[in-house]
Amino acid sequence: MSTSRKLPQYGKLDIEECIKNFRISVLNNLSDIPRIKTDLITSGKLSTCDKTTIRAFAWKIYLNVLTTNEKASLKVWIDETMTQRKNVKKMIRSNTINKLKGDPLGGLTSNSNSNSEQKEKDNSGWDDFITQSEIVKMIKYDVDRTMPNEKLFQEPSIREIETTILTNFAKSHKKIAYRQGMNEILSMFIYALFPYYTKSPNSKYTSDLIDKWVQNPVDNAKDIYCFFHDENEFESDIYTIFDNLMVKFGLSKFFEDDPKDTKSSAYFIKRIKNIITQKLSGQDRAIYSHFQNQNLDYCMVFQRWFKCLFKREFPEPDTCLIWDYIFAHEAEKNSGMFLYIDYIVLAMIMNVKYQLLSRDSNGMFQVILNYPKISPITNLLNMADKIAEDLTIITNEEIKKTETEKKEEIKKESENKTEENKTQPMTPGTIPNPLGQINPLLLNPNLNPMMLNQNMMLAMMMQQAANQGLQNNQNIKGDSASLSALNELKELVNKYKNVMSTEDKNRMDFLIDSLSKKM
Repeated sequence: MSTSRKLPQYGKLDIEECIKNFRISVLNNLSDIPRIKTDLITSGKLSTCDKTTIRAFAWKIYLNVLTTNEKASLKVWIDETMTQRKNVKKMIRSNTINKLKGDPLGGLTSNSNSNSEQKEKDNSGWDDFITQSEIVKMIKYDVDRTMPNEKLFQEPSIREIETTILTNFAKSHKKIAYRQGMNEILSMFIYALFPYYTKSPNSKYTSDLIDKWVQNPVDNAKDIYCFFHDENEFESDIYTIFDNLMVKFGLSKFFEDDPKDTKSSAYFIKRIKNIITQKLSGQDRAIYSHFQNQNLDYCMVFQRWFKCLFKREFPEPDTCLIWDYIFAHEAEKNSGMFLYIDYIVLAMIMNVKYQLLSRDSNGMFQVILNYPKISPITNLLNMADKIAEDLTIITNEEIKKTETEKKEEIKKESENKTEENKTQPMTPGTIPNPLGQINPLLLNPNLNPMMLNQNMMLAMMMQQAANQGLQNNQNIKGDSASLSALNELKELVNKYKNVMSTEDKNRMDFLIDSLSKKM
């Protein structure tokens, strides 16, 4: 099966402008590959990839289709590209269904001498064939519905490319297979990158020709640009980019389980819960509380945002800018999680905050399902940047504050123990502290992390008072130090009772009462 198809010639960018910007952004800087990557990342974050007509090459850098390590060079990029294209074509040929043996219904083969293992092997081929046929049927159905208003996606050659890529991806990654929504991701790659591809002046890329390019890349800018954007290799290149995103970068994890299954431990469900319960709660308590009070099933509500990477919420040109932004940040941060998806989700929530606050769960769902237009889309990306910055500052401040307070608490505890040992040394047969080793989080499982250190202090005061008041059942009436500790304990308990469970309030009251009787 050939992967070269006759593509439509409309909708292409100005080839001369593309070559000029490719020369400026890439070929002029081949001696400093890290700079090329940095400049492309900056372009993606600032939403200028389309203006500089460099998006197709930039996405190959962002998604590791082309390496940028210390061994990277123009020659390495050319070799990588040729190898990838060769492997995709080979994969497509090998995935073509061959002549099948055995019984499609799982019965015996006509050869009565065939052993059971051979029969099972023959019939398993039919099982795969039937499964694959169902997948192909689903893929074709979804492809026919993809971007119905875009002229490009009514072209038979484009639909064939979509079907071929999705079918072969499913065959090559049987554990991932094909899930609805993958067609949306693939179609966005085709929409975004097709305008950059053109006819190459070279039908063959010989070693002599490549050596000529490497020796003088700037003077051969057109040939080199056309090599990386050869429309005869469009299908192979798009497959590689799609495969990298889904497998190497793990976007397929968003498609793993059904969000309707509340018992599922799907990556997507964990991810969206973390966004709401951790990041949104840190960003804005009001909207977070409203989500909780309305019991909104946010795993179900937000699944389309993740699976289609916002393609269904915004026009295609805006989605291209969003993908520039997401891919560029991932290339920079190398988180392995596309963390800036989270910040865009938060920005989208905050953008419609007051609409959500004024509605119940059904109304909230309708706002999210029919997300309002944002113009320009860079406003949303700027908001995502601000949220990312704010959450990072909050996290860093909490870490510093916790570390400082922890050191102070350890110092105080050490000083208290030293003073206690001077005035009231430990004696044999000490009765164990009735509170045991207190874990502040047990005071209240839903404790706000900001209150953690206060509760740790309270727990230490309880323990200190218990040690002073209950050791060996000794009578400590008239002990001014113990009376002072008890009064301080009472004040702390009254101050922080609102963050304790009822059970712990009762336990503290009992302890205070016991100590009071001994005073």
